[in-house]
Amino acid sequence: MSPADANAPGSATPVPNSAPADLATAEERALSARVVLGDRDAFALLVGPHLARALLLARRLLKNHNDAEDLVQDAALRALERFDQFDRSRSFAPWFIRLLMNLGLQQQEKIGRRSHEPLELHTAEVDRQQQPESADFWHAFHEAVDTLPARQRSIIMLFDVDGYSGAEIADLLGISPENVRWHLHTARRTLRPLLRAYHPDPNFHP
Repeated sequence: MSPADANAPGSATPVPNSAPADLATAEERALSARVVLGDRDAFALLVGPHLARALLLARRLLKNHNDAEDLVQDAALRALERFDQFDRSRSFAPWFIRLLMNLGLQQQEKIGRRSHEPLELHTAEVDRQQQPESADFWHAFHEAVDTLPARQRSIIMLFDVDGYSGAEIADLLGISPENVRWHLHTARRTLRPLLRAYHPDPNFHP
């Protein structure tokens, strides 16, 4: 799978304002000022637009709907508790999603590889199924990705399925772009032989 596929029509849209340099909108700044004064309704308005995206990412990480919902709630509570650490001149989304990703990775390490309910294919993946064998490929892809270490699994899904750029993933996870590239390279080296049957082309790379 190529980065271009991740950005094809029908792909998931990356979190808005996820670049590190993005500034908060006037509405975000106004809501943040109210949150600092203890207005919880303002926090709900601030975090609300990002909850659907957060739940999708949480399910990517934990592969269980109930665990994912708990993770989103924990991340929202953590964001409220630590709001004084948030740079209010910046967009709220990347900071919140980074909190969620870090909490999710920690939870992955705790729960290990316990069995979860099957996770359905994302709509972006279904949209790209142009051939009958595509469904088989995506199921094989998910099984192969499950063999990766937690951080590599998260990065490959964010990059190749959800369409995030390397810089955006680095910002979400709080690591360097070079580290993201290394994890992508290592993950693809692991996935390539597992998915070769679906792409016999020697130039294929997931």
